[in-house]
Amino acid sequence: MRDMSNILVIGDTSQLSYYLPKSFDKISSRNIDYSSMGEYERIYVCFAEQRTFKSDADFIDINYHYTLDVIDKILPKTNEVVFYSTAMLWENLEQYDINDEFSYDENSKYLASKEMISKELEAKEKTIVHYPCNFNSCQRKKGYLFSKLIDACSGKDIETGNLNFDREVAHASYIADVSTKSKCSQIIAPGYLVNIESYFRDVIGAFGYNSTDLIFQNLKSMSIKPKSVHKCIDIEYSYGKMLKDTIEDIRNTI
Repeated sequence: MRDMSNILVIGDTSQLSYYLPKSFDKISSRNIDYSSMGEYERIYVCFAEQRTFKSDADFIDINYHYTLDVIDKILPKTNEVVFYSTAMLWENLEQYDINDEFSYDENSKYLASKEMISKELEAKEKTIVHYPCNFNSCQRKKGYLFSKLIDACSGKDIETGNLNFDREVAHASYIADVSTKSKCSQIIAPGYLVNIESYFRDVIGAFGYNSTDLIFQNLKSMSIKPKSVHKCIDIEYSYGKMLKDTIEDIRNTI
């Protein structure tokens, strides 16, 4: 059995880091002191999630070159490294599996950098690559749709685009839980689509509000969303479980 008391997380302010066990050692990804770093059974790399940069070149510099440099330096200090890529690398496929070729918008510099680092790490010994679907929590940085959901649960009016689209989503706690139990590279996704409008209605309703009273949807901003879904359905992670995780997370935050 893995020694869960001897595990390190690099990226202590990342969204996933918050949901990984509190017993894990957690450090910043900036100014890492490799010389004084001890040895660990497993190291989780939870940074390099930037989706916006001032320059396109920064995606390769940070999400690939810097990340690879860090991992090469920590590999001698651990039995295995877990890196988080993204299931968005298959976003053009209606159903995807880890054995499928990547298929995504080639104009996405973020995904191009993720493909580069994922392929590099899959070829290395002692590295595990996890591909989570889109995940959210109260620890995600503001500016995303989920932060508007949090505001609505506090009774605030919000404005969104058209929410009537389907997406494969999960709560960050699910990604963290599956990841800690996994011993190999894998996709971490529930395998079913969620209607985001219904999801917002169910979450907001748990706080005693009517979503139609709080949400103004700009229907003219409708954009086609990918309906990509993992071929394997996780029967232990139902929509009801995700809903409960989301509600509890928001309730503990607002």
